[in-house]
Amino acid sequence: MRATRPRDTGTHCPRCLLRREICICDALPEVRTKTEFLILRHIWEAGRPGNTGRLAALALPNSRILACGGGNRLESSAFDDEGLRTPGTWLLWPDGPAGSREIWEQTPPRRVAVLDATWHQARRLYRRTPLLQSLPRLALPALRHNRRRLRDQRRPDGLSTLEAIAAAAALLEGDEIARPLEELYDAVVRRRTALRWGKNSPAMGFRSDRL
Repeated sequence: MRATRPRDTGTHCPRCLLRREICICDALPEVRTKTEFLILRHIWEAGRPGNTGRLAALALPNSRILACGGGNRLESSAFDDEGLRTPGTWLLWPDGPAGSREIWEQTPPRRVAVLDATWHQARRLYRRTPLLQSLPRLALPALRHNRRRLRDQRRPDGLSTLEAIAAAAALLEGDEIARPLEELYDAVVRRRTALRWGKNSPAMGFRSDRL
């Protein structure tokens, strides 16, 4: 199990958890969506600097992070049952049922639950949680472009939590709403790449006013 102890605030920003040299707080957008996003964050992701669910929550006033996962913790109520059981809640999942687009276009989701976890963790949570299985599923369209990534993805359609939320926002509310979230993700990738590779990185030269 990964350590989840708090990061040293001398080296890492306590808000975004990125190293202070590349803190992204000055460039966080405020993206107001009609759709509420429930970010179901696996407990092993909570202290990771590369966790993008945290960044999504910081940028989205209409969002909440709910802790989940942790083996035996699933025997208790791991989720906010009231929030997930409220009519109009959908689960963002890659294999939504055929015809789901026609359904949500007629009655758009009021809130979307997003599993903030590795694909392995997400599948396990889904299999073990009947409540998640009972939700209507929202599937994203095929990726429109490739981009630099924070983590390698095992699935060809794999996305970080921030990318997935941006794609869901674009699908439900339009590209203009989603664009600041996409730009935030790209900015984080540029900054982390520049920190890792220094002057040899093609990402050098980023400026926060370009976000």
